[in-house]
Amino acid sequence: MKKWHKKEFLLSNKAESEPVPIVSDAAVTTQGIADGRIIPVLILDTSLRPDIEDMIKAHKHVGDGDAKSAWSIPSRFNTDKISLILTMARPSHCVILIEFNIVRQGGVVDQIIQAQGVYIQPGKKGDRLRTTMDHDRILVEVPSKHFRAEWDKMLSKAIFKDFKRKGLSRSEAKLASNDFVKTWRELGSKRFWPI
Repeated sequence: MKKWHKKEFLLSNKAESEPVPIVSDAAVTTQGIADGRIIPVLILDTSLRPDIEDMIKAHKHVGDGDAKSAWSIPSRFNTDKISLILTMARPSHCVILIEFNIVRQGGVVDQIIQAQGVYIQPGKKGDRLRTTMDHDRILVEVPSKHFRAEWDKMLSKAIFKDFKRKGLSRSEAKLASNDFVKTWRELGSKRFWPI
């Protein structure tokens, strides 16, 4: 991907155009899924989006669904945030817009890109994965191979700017941001295999 393109999405209602707040995030690894890679779990505040809960419940009874994903930025002048747009076609039409602050949540975005997938779980404020392990969630494929190079630039730039804001010199910030991304990726690339 060399540049961003404008794209339109078919929305069923106004709520689908608003970002769904992330209540908490975690990560899991499951035998037989994504070759043992760590996959992020996003618990979303669906109090204003019962359609997301209904769609996830339907997945449980209908089986595999059909989903498309796209990475988006608010504007070419705002590179502090990135959005993931998930469009579910089956078992019911549903668009989920999830917005991330790159400095605070870049690690989660990076893990979604590395794993090429994310678990989506409906929830409410205060929910954590450790207390909601038995709740319904779906795994959504997020093919990101063509986006990786663009994401690498965005992540490095955001982390560099944050280190500069915290008082590091230009050369120190560059070194620190490179080390941060390298260390994060080493941790995130671990795979877990059953014994």
